[in-house]
Amino acid sequence: MAGRTFERPLRAAVNPEVRGIWLVRVLGAYVLLQFSWWAYLLASSGGARERWMVLGEGSVFAALLILGLMRLERNFRQERMRLARERNLLLGVTHELKTPLASVQLGVDSLRRLQLSEEDRAAVLENMQNGVQDLGYRVEEMLVATRLQRQPDLQASTFDWGDMLVEAVGRVSGVQRDRIQVHRIEGPQELRGDRALWVLSASNLIENALKYSRGTVGVRAEVIGSDAVLEVCDEGEGIPKADRESAKAPFVRLKEEGSGTGLGLHLVAQTALLHSAQMDMRDLDPVGFAVRVVWPQGR
Repeated sequence: MAGRTFERPLRAAVNPEVRGIWLVRVLGAYVLLQFSWWAYLLASSGGARERWMVLGEGSVFAALLILGLMRLERNFRQERMRLARERNLLLGVTHELKTPLASVQLGVDSLRRLQLSEEDRAAVLENMQNGVQDLGYRVEEMLVATRLQRQPDLQASTFDWGDMLVEAVGRVSGVQRDRIQVHRIEGPQELRGDRALWVLSASNLIENALKYSRGTVGVRAEVIGSDAVLEVCDEGEGIPKADRESAKAPFVRLKEEGSGTGLGLHLVAQTALLHSAQMDMRDLDPVGFAVRVVWPQGR
């Protein structure tokens, strides 16, 4: 998971939103100045009683106006962040869907225009099938993220912890799968939770490790005492400590690579939260990075 620099949604805001915030500030300052001027004129033309009345009512008005402007500016900033995250999502979706679609289109064109041997034809069909499968995984990821945002609940069932990891590894393309070392305990390890969320989370961690590192990626799923542990280790530089919390937010993409929907670590964090699990990211010695999720049982 090497060399990751995160796009911060606030900095991604475009100029129109910035101008909107400054317009609110200028208008607020203008209203305060006008009010102060008229209050001064009224207080100057009246007696002590009128001055105190203007001062009291003016202070209340000014306080309410300032609070309203602060609230309005905060709403502007939140809207900027929401729009920036949606832009990041659209960029990520475009990239993620373009690759498998291009693979399928290339296969269709090859089958139409070329006279292929049976062996080559089978290879093209397999590549097309992998593209369609990858497309399905990306769509599933976005649908799950949308469901969790609208209604964060679990679809609980009993499943085997080790089989969950095997399924997650199976979602990785065959070429990359050779770099994965799976460590699992043989024998049943039955747990009760949302199997689909755990499969999606484990596969996202594995894909991130493969994408942002070189060398071997170690994955482990086992029950230790009363804890179910999921861990993915790689040989990359990892995520800087300052960015680890922001990496869990939705639609935060990796700027350097420019790919991904920005939902991977967010889905892992949400899965851990819904299962009362603890997600930790740490550097390995002498080099490497690990994401570890510990899910206490009986909660």
